[in-house]
Amino acid sequence: MSQRIAIIGAGICGLVSLKEVLAAGLEAVCFDAREGLGGAWAYQPVPGEDPAASSSIYLGTMLNSCRDTSAFSDFPFDPARYPDYFGHRQFVQYLREYAAHFGLDKHVRLQTKVTQCAPQDDGSWTVTATQRDGTQTTEPYAAVIVAAGHLSAPRTPAIPGRDLFAGEALHSHAYRAPSRFEGKRVAVVGFGSSAVDIACEIAPHAASLHLVTRRGGWVLPRYVLGKPTEAFDNRATQLWLPVGLSQWLQTKLLAFVDGTAPAAMAPAHKILEQNPTIRGDFLEKVRTGLVQIARGDVVRMTAAGLVVQSTLPKDNKAKTDAADEYALDVDVVIFATGYTLFDLPYLPPNTAHPAGDPDQVDLYKLILPLHQRNLFFHGYTDLLGPLPPAAEAQARYTAALLAGRLPPPSTDEKARGIQAFRAYNRRHFVHSDRHVATAHLIPYVDDLLAPLGAAPTFSKLLAQVFTSGHPLRALSVLSAVWFSIPSSAAWRLVGHGAKPDLAAATVLRTAGEKPALSEKEVVLLAKERVEQA
Repeated sequence: MSQRIAIIGAGICGLVSLKEVLAAGLEAVCFDAREGLGGAWAYQPVPGEDPAASSSIYLGTMLNSCRDTSAFSDFPFDPARYPDYFGHRQFVQYLREYAAHFGLDKHVRLQTKVTQCAPQDDGSWTVTATQRDGTQTTEPYAAVIVAAGHLSAPRTPAIPGRDLFAGEALHSHAYRAPSRFEGKRVAVVGFGSSAVDIACEIAPHAASLHLVTRRGGWVLPRYVLGKPTEAFDNRATQLWLPVGLSQWLQTKLLAFVDGTAPAAMAPAHKILEQNPTIRGDFLEKVRTGLVQIARGDVVRMTAAGLVVQSTLPKDNKAKTDAADEYALDVDVVIFATGYTLFDLPYLPPNTAHPAGDPDQVDLYKLILPLHQRNLFFHGYTDLLGPLPPAAEAQARYTAALLAGRLPPPSTDEKARGIQAFRAYNRRHFVHSDRHVATAHLIPYVDDLLAPLGAAPTFSKLLAQVFTSGHPLRALSVLSAVWFSIPSSAAWRLVGHGAKPDLAAATVLRTAGEKPALSEKEVVLLAKERVEQA
């Protein structure tokens, strides 16, 4: 049986999967249908015709998470080159620098689309792939890691009367820039980060901009009191404070910074019970009338636009002049309504979800399917937090399984884990298909890395104060990890795969808000780069 691992996708999840599999001493090949590294983050001026190679990135896309929380744990962003928040081009640059640093490029087959993955009786897989010139190969692999992302199959609601609409209707997947909506009446349907971003971009150009939302939601600024918002949601607050108290404190802080949200967007659910939407200037545009909130369900479309059924709670409805049902006359409708989570035609049907329920998840730890062997999913989650640290933790966990460092879970163990995860989500998140794979970042990553001894628990870091020989430095690291902005480098301090010197230098520099990489980080990264060459 072949010992090579097939990895599908060369974006965030695929590249870090490749790096960790190689670091575990295994062979791997990474496939991507696109022309270059970066996956869905690689901007395309016009969306590609092939969903497997099509990007959803628009010209103004920026990271919703800040620099210091969004890095891979052993490859920090240099603050001298990357601001607190930055756009898609700089992020793709970072991914390509990461690939070059760890020598990943030579293991990637670009412009090669995987068309079939077939399980074999011995647990291995055969992978069929087609190159851009039509050349097709079928090869055996010991395992397959699916890391192609879930932003390739736009989901648009089936709305009665859509064929009657005389204007333009599109999904946000096809949106690129606001200029072509100059002077038009636009409705954006949705309330996620893409919906709010697009609304804010188009509003200054449009004749009118309505944002249609069923539930409303919490919109968080990128900065709070001059610091990235994540600085106020550190490891201690996430793991030690009761959920109710944490929500109360964050709600009070948000109200202090932004004031009370307009009634039309005020949600019934509590903060962080729904994936947060990030945009600093959104409330200003709502309060100045550039963006108008239409709270309700789109019940039908007409030649002139949308008909909206109000979903405002009674106590909020009294604060607005919205009727129970009203029409929005518009020229353009943009559906920012998400994507199908598992659009994977190259896999056996119902691999990652129960039969007949594509909006549910049958993945243990959001990685392992219930019944298939040697198949792993990376990145098929919607985190309360940045994706790179979670994707890296998934890759480290998978690499440990493949290398025999961890025992594979039994089918019963996976089934119990899946049910426990669903029960947790029902308790903590809004009941919707958007949240079937939602997880809180720090507890999720800790859970994956705990079997490797790599979760930076308070007790482990406290022990280092007494055993490291450098008590003051160890105490500073402990304080930085638990009470400062949650740097991903914390997950390289201890356990299997630890790089304690680099991790400590990164954690301390991040907590100290230094304007550039420390000298120690520069030296250690340069040394590693030479070793990888």
